[in-house]
Amino acid sequence: MNMKYRFHWIAALFLVLAGCKPAPSSTAVIVLPHEPSNGTLQKYWQVPAFELIDQDGKSFNSGGMLGKVWVVDFFYTTCPGPCPALTSRLSELHKALSSESRVAFLSISSDPEKDKPEVLQKYALKFGADKRWSFLTGPVDAVFSLANHGFKLSLTRSENPAEPVTHSTRLVLVDANGWVRGFFEGVGEESAEAGKRLEEAIRSVLKE
Repeated sequence: MNMKYRFHWIAALFLVLAGCKPAPSSTAVIVLPHEPSNGTLQKYWQVPAFELIDQDGKSFNSGGMLGKVWVVDFFYTTCPGPCPALTSRLSELHKALSSESRVAFLSISSDPEKDKPEVLQKYALKFGADKRWSFLTGPVDAVFSLANHGFKLSLTRSENPAEPVTHSTRLVLVDANGWVRGFFEGVGEESAEAGKRLEEAIRSVLKE
């Protein structure tokens, strides 16, 4: 990897690990670099296997994602800040790719103690989710470990009862073999452009 791409990779990873508030507009689009040799998206690391509970109260095993290209975000239903905008951005992408049966979406609650399956089910209906879009909850420790270590997205507890957690607003692209392929900002002034780039990246990965 030459120095130019190494610098952009390090800068992007730093922003991914930063706090949960939307990044300034100058850094709102977080897209990890393309391979300079052939123009394809890089493979960064494989997401560890995990098991949570979906909005229907059923066990969700990440093994079921093999063969699918998926987009992941962390949110919570009572979030007073960026979460509704983040889920709306994902909803737009969900609609734009409605004919792609191999594309799936995972929204993982960062406040799982409150976001029980019945709560997530109502939230999913509000955003028109179909069977391709799972809203997940589970043990607190498992969710925090998955965010911080599995997806390398910042998720921390807050002392503010109105905002019990602080979480990243990035969308993560994962390929059919479970490899992380890039990060895209989900809220902020430039999130619409990031959404377009994410859609292009999804279509590219589908062709692999």
